Amino acid sequence: MKNSFLAKTLLVTCIAALGASSSLAAFVTFQLNPGNENGNVGANSRLYNVSGFQITAYGFDNVAGPDPARELYYKFQAPIGGAGERGLGLVGTDNNELQVNPDGTPANYIQLDLRSILEQEFTDGEVMVGSVQPSELFRIYGSNALGTLGTQLGPDYGNAFDEKFVSIASFGSFSFISVASGNVDVLPVAFRAMPIPEMNALFPIVGLVALVAATHLVRRRSARL
Repeated sequence: MKNSFLAKTLLVTCIAALGASSSLAAFVTFQLNPGNENGNVGANSRLYNVSGFQITAYGFDNVAGPDPARELYYKFQAPIGGAGERGLGLVGTDNNELQVNPDGTPANYIQLDLRSILEQEFTDGEVMVGSVQPSELFRIYGSNALGTLGTQLGPDYGNAFDEKFVSIASFGSFSFISVASGNVDVLPVAFRAMPIPEMNALFPIVGLVALVAATHLVRRRSARL
């Protein structure tokens, strides 16, 4: 009977501990225009550091052969047609946003280097894209080479997904994730992913379980005396 009580107590404690450990993990969000600026970045790459975690964004034109780098542009303007106009674009394109070629293929793209956070076992990657007015589309691509657009992941996303986080299909299978236009022009806004809980954050939970077990054993021994 006493052993049954101990088992039930430990079970309840473990369930509570698991719930607490899951709450320790939260999305780390990288805003691609964190200062709400409006102007040239001054480079074709931008390093983002949030809570000690890092990703890097690059701008490229999508051409036959090696893709040339393109300078990045911070955009922050009033919404147009109900769609947000803030994020990370490119210098010299129409509206400083990602464009498509006449044949519907991406003319350029912004690529996110995720190698650092993938080495730290981040999961559940999501991307937010804005300036998606009616009839406009954006696409997500995965690649294992910097400056290569790669393979489209998931479908084309339309106006219903303007400034909403979209899950990245097969996240973790590719070191680089790119955002490109599928029709007219769009603007990447943010990227987020989920880190695994650090072990030192779980130590107090393990200690709690051990304390419950130890307390019950002490009570049993005292009852026998």
